[in-house]
Amino acid sequence: MSTLSRSAILTLSFLIALCPAVAGAWGLQGHAIIGRVATDRLPSELPAFVRTQAAKDEITYLQSEEDRLKIGETDELAWTREWTTDHYLDITDDGKIGGVVSLNALPSTRDGYEQALMRAPQAQDAYKLGFLPYAILEGYEQVRSDFALWRLAKRSRPEEVQYRERLTIHDIGIFSHFVGDASQPLHVTVHYNGWGNYPNPRGFSMDRTIHRQFEDDWVDRYESAQQAAAFFHAPTVLSTIPLVEIERYLQTSKSFVVPFYELQARGGFAMSDNSSAAHRAALRFTASRLAAASEMLDSLILTAWRTSAGMRAAD
Repeated sequence: MSTLSRSAILTLSFLIALCPAVAGAWGLQGHAIIGRVATDRLPSELPAFVRTQAAKDEITYLQSEEDRLKIGETDELAWTREWTTDHYLDITDDGKIGGVVSLNALPSTRDGYEQALMRAPQAQDAYKLGFLPYAILEGYEQVRSDFALWRLAKRSRPEEVQYRERLTIHDIGIFSHFVGDASQPLHVTVHYNGWGNYPNPRGFSMDRTIHRQFEDDWVDRYESAQQAAAFFHAPTVLSTIPLVEIERYLQTSKSFVVPFYELQARGGFAMSDNSSAAHRAALRFTASRLAAASEMLDSLILTAWRTSAGMRAAD
C-alpha cells in the first residue's frame, strides 16, 4: 500500500486534475503510479532531502511533466522536433533499430547512434526511430552530477545546498518520465499502435487506437499503486555508466510486445469485462510493467548516488 498521506494524495490528485488530458506512455495515471511506487521505496542510504514527503510528491508529479508539455506541440516547432523523439524507440522484430543498430550494442552517445543510422547503406533518420535509451542515460548522468554537486556544496558551499537539493529533485522527476516510458512495450517496438504494415500471420490487431486504450483507458480504470507494488523488487546497483543495463531493460520490455497482442486478442484489455481469466492476466501484465519502471528508476537513482561520491568538480 502506498505510504502517501491522505493530504498528499489529495494534493497530488488535484494537481493532476489541473493538467490537460494528454496521451503518453502510461498516461498521467500510469506515470503517477510509477512515481508513487518508486518514491515510497527509495533506498534508505539516499540523502534525507530526496526522501522527504515533499520530495516524493514532487518527483511523482514530475513523472508526467514531459507529456504535459505536449500542450505546445502544434506551434512550438523547435521544441517539438527535439522533445517528441525521446519517448520511444522503434525496434523491429529482429532486435534492431532501422535495420542497422542492434539493441544489445547501442553506441555510447546520442550522436554516435545518430551517426550510425545516417551512415547505413540506406540512411535512417534517428528522429523517426527515437532516442529513448539516450533520454534515460543522459537523465541519469545529470542526476549523478547533481548528487556530486550536492556533496560538494555540503562540504564547502553551504549557501548552495538548498538550491542543489531543489535542482536534484526536479531532475530526478523529469528523467524518471523516460524510465517509465521504456517499460511500456508499445514504446519500444515498430508495432506501437496496432501491428502495422508488417508480416502478421497470427492476425494481431491493426486498431490504431490500441495504444491509447491500453495506457490511458485501461490503466485509469483498473490499475493502482497497490497492485503495481506487489510486483516491485528491491533496486540494485548498476554500472557507473549503465548503458548495458538500459539495453537489457529495453529488451525485456520488447519481449512483452507479442504477449501484449496475444492478451489483447483474448479480450484481456476489454473495458467491459472484469471477471475473465484474460482480464486477470491483463491486470498482472500491466501491474508488472509499471513495477518494472519503478524498480529501474530506483536502481538508477541509487547508482547515481553511490557513484557520485568519486566525482570531482571541473577546473
